[in-house]
Amino acid sequence: MSNSVPPRTYWPTIEWQMCEPQAVGFQADPLVRMQAYIDEHLPGLHALLIVRRGKLVFERYYQGFHQKSLHSISSATKSVVGALIGVALAQGKIESLDQHMLDFFPEIGAQEQDPRKQAITLRHLLSLQTGFSEEYPHEFWREILRSALQRPMAEPPGQRFFYDNLSVDILAGVIERVTGMSPAAFADQTLFQTLGIWRDKDTRFAWKQEGAGPHTWHGDALWDEKDGYPWKINGQGNSTGSFGAHFTAREMAKLGFLYLNGGKWDGEQIIPEGYVAESTREQSSGGPPVNARYGYLWWIEQVRGLHAFFASGYGGKYIYVVPALDLIVVTVASVEQAQKDKEQHNRIRALIPDFIVPALSGEG
Repeated sequence: MSNSVPPRTYWPTIEWQMCEPQAVGFQADPLVRMQAYIDEHLPGLHALLIVRRGKLVFERYYQGFHQKSLHSISSATKSVVGALIGVALAQGKIESLDQHMLDFFPEIGAQEQDPRKQAITLRHLLSLQTGFSEEYPHEFWREILRSALQRPMAEPPGQRFFYDNLSVDILAGVIERVTGMSPAAFADQTLFQTLGIWRDKDTRFAWKQEGAGPHTWHGDALWDEKDGYPWKINGQGNSTGSFGAHFTAREMAKLGFLYLNGGKWDGEQIIPEGYVAESTREQSSGGPPVNARYGYLWWIEQVRGLHAFFASGYGGKYIYVVPALDLIVVTVASVEQAQKDKEQHNRIRALIPDFIVPALSGEG
């Protein structure tokens, strides 16, 4: 656990404890100004949560959304896949991040002659520095995992970052190979049970229910009609890796809290502390589409001089963590509005340096 994060006296497995922002060091005026800014400039915002010192101190829903609304987190799903790789490491199902990608797929490895591809490790996949060609295979969706693995190489691994959805689909395939379960099932039976995510029985098959919304569902891929997990599957029945998971905003905050606390939850080390540390520090210089540095499936930046890391999904879906301030910010927002307003995601992310962190001036 980071030295700046104190020991916890409670864990939000069942519910978040709540308090007024002023009780944990926030000044009221910047938050009032933030709300006025949201009202005027962010019509696509669906939810904003702020957690400080383990307490939920700000929780607002917009456009009819509420605590039980499920949200597509889009590409922030990548960070969840990263967490599941960490769980598999903790359980000994993965021996090391230096294991080679093709070791998990011997049917592909036996045919591969390119030494550059043979050199790809889990570290390269997690940091999106595989060396694969950026050109997507023709009709890759027909057999995503095989198409992803059989892509040509452009350069040796470890040399350059590029934002590669298919690399995360490969990691989802690794999880399936080492656990014998889909990533959604493995998450539900291990990580999510511990954190209290998807506890509501209505979460299963939620997209079939009426009257519990509004929710936002990702428009691509298929629903899991067998087990009902709110995590989309591809045409081969596998959980999508690069997008497709759905959570409430409060559940998103739990994922941030797990990483803020070095992978520990209520006395149990769920994800190895060293893996969390590596995941949330710079592994490459990163780049588009977020234009920040990159760890292991988490983005890295400085916010007003402080180290921060965050999961990012299209249009302004963030799980944003500032360890030195013991701070988590969660946002979810409209895809449709983001398609009309290309700056929505930047304005939502800017709430943190422009309003939230300044409201803690004098704290640290």
